[in-house]
Amino acid sequence: MFANVARSRLLPMSVPFRFFGAAVAFHALAWAALLAGARDVPSFPGGLGLPFAALHLATLGVLTMTAIGATLQLLPVATRQPVGSIAAAKAVWWLLVPGVAVFAGGAAAYAPRILAPGGALVVAALAVYAWLLGRNLFSARGMPVVVAHGWAALAALVGLGVTGLALVARYEHGLALDHAAFRGAHLVLATYGFMGLLAFGLSQFLLPMFAIARPPSPRSAYAALGAALFAILLALGGYLGAAALAGLVAAAIHIVSLERSLRARLRPALGPAFQLVRASWALLLASLALAAAMEFGWAPPRAGVFFIVLLLPGWLLTFLLAVLQRIVPFLASVHAGAGAPLTSALSPQGPLAAHRVLHLGALAGLLAAVVLDAPWLAQAAAAAGFAGALAFGGFFVGVLLRLRDARAVAPA
Repeated sequence: MFANVARSRLLPMSVPFRFFGAAVAFHALAWAALLAGARDVPSFPGGLGLPFAALHLATLGVLTMTAIGATLQLLPVATRQPVGSIAAAKAVWWLLVPGVAVFAGGAAAYAPRILAPGGALVVAALAVYAWLLGRNLFSARGMPVVVAHGWAALAALVGLGVTGLALVARYEHGLALDHAAFRGAHLVLATYGFMGLLAFGLSQFLLPMFAIARPPSPRSAYAALGAALFAILLALGGYLGAAALAGLVAAAIHIVSLERSLRARLRPALGPAFQLVRASWALLLASLALAAAMEFGWAPPRAGVFFIVLLLPGWLLTFLLAVLQRIVPFLASVHAGAGAPLTSALSPQGPLAAHRVLHLGALAGLLAAVVLDAPWLAQAAAAAGFAGALAFGGFFVGVLLRLRDARAVAPA
């Protein structure tokens, strides 16, 4: 049923898949940058350099790129409203891809004069996307829970754009501002705000759809959203300990409600992707628990770097890659037309199995490297992550090749 509705509001396949393809490429580049700068990872103090470049290749190049591609195709199904402009959607990609590349290159080269134009391109891309997202949400006629999360994510997107521009201006022009406060606000708005709220909202219908289960009750979804927004506001106000505790409440409500939904599923087996989803939930809880411990003075040395690993390659990247490995073959099947093969037939399992092992191994290695202050272990972990990214790229290419073969034998 969902496939029939989705097919009626399909974008050209080239629109979402160009974002997914760019995310796959930036995924490998992020791990490659981390590998090149691995000796600085365990005690990374912040500032420009290869770890900073790797961080933004992951956040902008993988997370944001995937979120934009997914929402451009899936939100119109949820809201029962078409994308406002396909040309504008393509323009987002043409601005964002070079913007991420230039921004990351400037960061790696310690060159604010390069960083600034890259940041400007990224902000321009996000502004066009924000217009598309806001227009779609304003006219929405379905799934109010998802729409509410969309509005909250859009507000966070505006905030992260403003704080990001201010930070770039500080690097290039020496703009006087409270760097720690702006950096903290930017981190919160980008991760728990924009990406986190989108992840919470899309999970309400995507995960039950893949499991053939009823979505969680609107009451629990709104409770999680309210607690998450309260936590974000507390964090922006500087009440970090209370924010972390409120975030734990939001995450717990979200996870418990989805687990209840998944237990009542009709599909007998959830598949390996859900192993990554559950791992990401555990990492989300761990990041919030560590944030609380840091604020209350209970955290060990290098806790800040440990927190970033839990948050970005841990929770967000793991979750997005888990969802992407289900969305890509699903959309490919929808686009295959008459006689479309099953989603499972379009999804190569070997590369995904390799990626799953390598990705989780890379996360464990990075966390151990921070605890032990061991650059060599960070280098080995980044190498495993890079190999996992190549395996995930093999999965993406494999889906496209199987789709091509399916179309070649499809009845006219």
